[in-house]
Amino acid sequence: FSRRNLSIIMNTILLQVQKYLDNVSKSPVKLDTKLVQEFGEACKNALLKQFEENRSDKFEPRMSNIGRPLCQLQMEAKGIKGEGQPYNVKMRNTFGDIIEALAILVMKSAGVNIKNEQKKVTYKFNGDKIEGRQDVEIDGKIWDIKSASPYSFEKKFGEAGGFNEVVKEDSFGYASQGFLYGESQKKDFGGWIVINKSTGEWTVCETPQSIEEHKATALKLAKNNFKSLKDNEPFKKCYTDVAETFRTKPTGNRVLGFVCSYCPYKLPCWGRDKLQLLPQQQSKGKNPKWVWYTSVTNPKEETKEFNGG
Repeated sequence: FSRRNLSIIMNTILLQVQKYLDNVSKSPVKLDTKLVQEFGEACKNALLKQFEENRSDKFEPRMSNIGRPLCQLQMEAKGIKGEGQPYNVKMRNTFGDIIEALAILVMKSAGVNIKNEQKKVTYKFNGDKIEGRQDVEIDGKIWDIKSASPYSFEKKFGEAGGFNEVVKEDSFGYASQGFLYGESQKKDFGGWIVINKSTGEWTVCETPQSIEEHKATALKLAKNNFKSLKDNEPFKKCYTDVAETFRTKPTGNRVLGFVCSYCPYKLPCWGRDKLQLLPQQQSKGKNPKWVWYTSVTNPKEETKEFNGG
C-alpha cells in the first residue's frame, strides 16, 4: 500500500463508521449475534482486569509503556512509591476498555475490514525482545484505538492537532507503542482511531506520508529505554524545571513543566522538601489554579484588609 492508499483507508474507516451510526440513529438495525457476544465477553474481561487482577506485580517493559520517559520507567522498575491513584481511576480505565470494545463492534458492524484484534505480538532486537498486544489490523495496517477527553480529542488527535502534536511531547509513548506493534509484524502503523468519550464523536489520526524518520526515532527510543532498564543505569531526570510566566511575563519563579506536573513520581524525583504545591502566586483571582513550584523568589503579595474607622 502507498501512503496515498493509507489515507484513503483512513477516510474510509471514518466515513463507514459515520454512515453506519447515522443510519442507526434514524432507525433500528439488526446486530450480528456473534458481535454482540464478542462485545459482552470484552466487557466482562475489562471488569475482571480492572477489578480483580493484581496490578502490583513486578514491573515489566512492554510496548505499551517502553516509550514513556525513562525517568518514570526507572522509578517504576525500582518499585519507588509514587502518588496514589485517585478513587475514580478504575472507573476511568474501565470506561476506556469498554469504549474500545464498543468501537470494534461498531466498526465491524459498519463493514470495516478488521482482523487480529488484541493479537499478542513480539518485537525482537539485539538478542532481546519486547511484547505487546495490538488493538486492530485494518486492510494490512496496524491501528491503535484510544478514548480521549474533549480537549485531547480536538487539540491532540483531531483537526487542531494531528500526528505531530501527538509525538511532540509524547509522555505516554504512543508513537513507540504503535510503531512497535507494526514493526513486530513488518507492517505499517496507520495511526490512532479515537473516540471522544464525552460526545461519542470519532476521528482518525494517521501517521504522515514521510514515516521512516518518525518510525526510526520511535524505535530507537524504545530500544534505548529497554537497554537502560536492562543495564540498571543510574537514575537521571529527563526534564528540567521551567521559568514561570503569568500573562506572558516572567514572574521570577520556577515551576515543573507539563510532563513532570502530571508524573506520579514527581515528589520522590524532585524532593519533597523542594516541591511546593501553591496557588498561582501572581493571580488575583478568588480561585487561582494550583501550581507545582520548584523555586519561589517572587511570592504572592498579601493584601491588607481595610477595616475602616
